[in-house]
Amino acid sequence: MRWVNTSIGLLTLAVALGAGCLTPLPYTLDTSLPWEPQLEVSPAALDFGEPLEGARLEAPLTLRNAGQLDLEIHLSLAVAEQYTAGPPVFSVGADDQRVISVFLNATTAGPALDTLMLATNDPDRPLVEIPLQATVLPAE
Repeated sequence: MRWVNTSIGLLTLAVALGAGCLTPLPYTLDTSLPWEPQLEVSPAALDFGEPLEGARLEAPLTLRNAGQLDLEIHLSLAVAEQYTAGPPVFSVGADDQRVISVFLNATTAGPALDTLMLATNDPDRPLVEIPLQATVLPAE
């Protein structure tokens, strides 16, 4: 019997060869999830409708990590006048999700447009932009 080392991606396996046959080890490699972090966002945009001036509205945003390494997220807003979201920095574990709240503080009548930016360590989506919109109506 002789031992042979072989590699599958980052995983090194030792297998025993003997009598012309390969003896498999009792380990399985989970390939159902990607190895790197992978961000999924739902919904892709938030529309707060037509609130009255002075209203405070909240909308959920689901951030899912479909990968097998922790996903690091840094939130920021392009304008940050009438919208808030937080916390500004957090992580989502492998194959897990987190729901954050985005708030509209309707302080000024007219269009309320902004972009929530998610900077991540997902190699395929390092920056994701979520459009935020509302039309704030004057209070009567």
